[in-house]
Amino acid sequence: MNDLKKGALLSYAGVAFNALSGLLYTPWMISCIGSDDYGLYTLAMSAVNLFLLDFGLGDAVSRFLSAYYAKGDERRANAFLGVVLKLYIAIATVVFALLALVYFNIDVIYANLGDDQLGIFKGLFFVVACYSVVSLPLISFNGILTANEKFVALNGINLVQKVAAVALIVVALLLNEGVFAIVLINAGTGLVCSLLKYLVVSRGTSARYSVRPDVQISYREVLGFSFWSMVVQICQRFIFTIMPSVLAIVSNAWEITLFGLASSLESYVYTVASALNGLFMPKVSRILNAKDVNELHRLNLRIGRIQLAIIGGIVGGFLAIGSRFVACWVGPEYGMLVICTLFIIIPSVFDLPLLVENTAIVAAGYVKQRGVIYIAMAIMNIVLGFLLASRFGAAGACAAICLSYFVRTAGQCVLYKKYLGFRLFSFLKSAYPFWLVAAGIAIVVTANVSNGIPIEGWLGLLLCAMVFLVVYVVALFSVYFNGSEIGLVKSLIGKGK
Repeated sequence: MNDLKKGALLSYAGVAFNALSGLLYTPWMISCIGSDDYGLYTLAMSAVNLFLLDFGLGDAVSRFLSAYYAKGDERRANAFLGVVLKLYIAIATVVFALLALVYFNIDVIYANLGDDQLGIFKGLFFVVACYSVVSLPLISFNGILTANEKFVALNGINLVQKVAAVALIVVALLLNEGVFAIVLINAGTGLVCSLLKYLVVSRGTSARYSVRPDVQISYREVLGFSFWSMVVQICQRFIFTIMPSVLAIVSNAWEITLFGLASSLESYVYTVASALNGLFMPKVSRILNAKDVNELHRLNLRIGRIQLAIIGGIVGGFLAIGSRFVACWVGPEYGMLVICTLFIIIPSVFDLPLLVENTAIVAAGYVKQRGVIYIAMAIMNIVLGFLLASRFGAAGACAAICLSYFVRTAGQCVLYKKYLGFRLFSFLKSAYPFWLVAAGIAIVVTANVSNGIPIEGWLGLLLCAMVFLVVYVVALFSVYFNGSEIGLVKSLIGKGK
């Protein structure tokens, strides 16, 4: 099994661990430290995150390094890293000044907090802010490891960080430590894992932060790419961060809560899909450097079919037993949550399988064109949000996101066609008809079994989930997977060569 496959498995393991810890461990943590302290912790994280944009430099590191390595130009790659380091230090300095300004005005900004709460919040904010500023320049390690295809090391260290943080926090809570222990553990494990990444970079790659007067790197090119990458990041965040405010204006608190729950479920689907993000940047860069567009489309078909099977399985499973899950998770009174969640996860079935084409657009440098599409998506989301949420509440807000996402996907497909020669209908024909058959069989069988199972609660949900999983996998192998995909699955479970 090569590093790409192992890295993908480790990434999916991290996603699974995050999902389980989020669903099971977080409620227990809240019961230990209290809802007030957890709210202060969440407030400190959100306040700091308002200023924590890397301005697209993370994407720039992966893209430019992969391009330089594809051309065999290590001198320029190292000189580029020197430029990136200077830019990160400048960003960290500005962020430090902004966070210091907030810290010294916390009493004014958060005047509604009580005196005891302000004291706790100041301490939490100080720790989180210091960690965030120090860790900003260290973000480049992720891009370096990705460009050097050190996927096992990168995703292995990320998984270790998640497991270690949860394990240490559990121990701290059992010892009756408070919210400060949680913050310190998260910061400490993050810094230790950044150190591990640095060791891998320094000992396992030729990447170095170099300032060479004989190698000129265009700051304008780097900043131009980073700016449009930042625009995409902001627009993507904007989709979900603006909608609670829209609902607050045109609806009520219940609808805001409903939307918050739906967006949290969507985040789990997104983390599964993003498990493969960045893994193909080096390979795609080599393909683009060789000008082999047909190989690019073949890679997209192979990866896209696998992504469709995974993401489509999650969406199909939620369609089949979403009502049971919602009843167990938050209660039957939240039945509309199923509709809301389906609205915002269904677009992923069509967008996420195009991972390779999306990576290629970034690798080829068409980030401005991509950024314009994301701006249009964000504007459309606001307009439709006010129109639909005022009448249909959270369901209308989620429908607005759904329509905006489909517009984004359509716009990106135009870019794929124009700049990469992507044959969309050929891809749709080769992937979706047989997947729809497999998913349809699993949904119908599971829905009928669910109606016939008298067992309620988590046990009934688990039985229905197992039925869907078994039927869906059997259907995939029977009507969807081709010979090479079956061989890939066998190799991942240790039966292949």
